[in-house]
This record gives sequence, structure tokens and C-alpha cells, in this order.
Amino acid sequence: MEQNKIKDLMALLGRQQALGKQIEARLTAELHDETSSLPVLALKDLARVERFGEVAHRHLLVTEAKGSMTLGESLTIRRQLFGDKVQTTANLFGVKGSGALFYRQTPYGKTRQDSDPVALTEEGKRIAGLWRKSHPAVTG
Repeated sequence: MEQNKIKDLMALLGRQQALGKQIEARLTAELHDETSSLPVLALKDLARVERFGEVAHRHLLVTEAKGSMTLGESLTIRRQLFGDKVQTTANLFGVKGSGALFYRQTPYGKTRQDSDPVALTEEGKRIAGLWRKSHPAVTG
């Protein structure tokens, strides 16, 4: 029971931090008179964009530059952002059309190879786009 309260408090803290980052971005943009480009997000989206937006953005950058991406390239990005112990980051991967950010373009059950093609789902593209809009100083 106590663990559930702790988890709830941690989730609330995460949402508050994400909201704080959105407020900071909006204030910064206000100073630069760019507020019209910043999206207004629901708390659930805001937390997801702040947690996974940069990783989605970096995947999209590679895909835009090269036209495709491999699992090895994806792993390199995820390790840069989340640390060396990252392996599959299963919560980011799913099937095309799912709520996941990425999917492997190989048959289900195939042993993973660094050369396997990886793509962003529509959700991954959406999260990357929202992150880009809320971080104009980074994305220029």
C-alpha cells in the first residue's frame, strides 16, 4: 500500500517537473516574442514529450538525414540519453500503429540485429514534433 502512495507521488512530481519545463519554455519564448509557436499540451502529453521527446527528435533527425535508421543507430542515441545500461528500451518499441514511439521493421520473433531497420510510428513523429515546437532554441 505504501509503495502505491510513493509511486503516485513520484508520478505527480514528474508531471509537475514537466509542467515547470513548459512554463520555463513559454517564459523564454515570451522574452523572444515567439509564443505563438509553442503548443499547449495536456499533462499526459506534456510528461511524455518531456520524457521521450528528445529521443524521438534525435531518431527523426537521423531518419530525415539518411532516409532510414538501424537498430544499432537507435541504440547509440538511447545510450547517449539514458546511459550505457540501456538495451532494448522495450517501452519505446512496439508495432506500427501502436502508441509506441518506434518499431522494428522486421518479422515478429526474429533475433534482433544492429542492422535491423527501425522507424518512428506516427506517435513517435507526433512526440518529436511537439518536442521541437517546445524547444525552439535547440531545434533552431
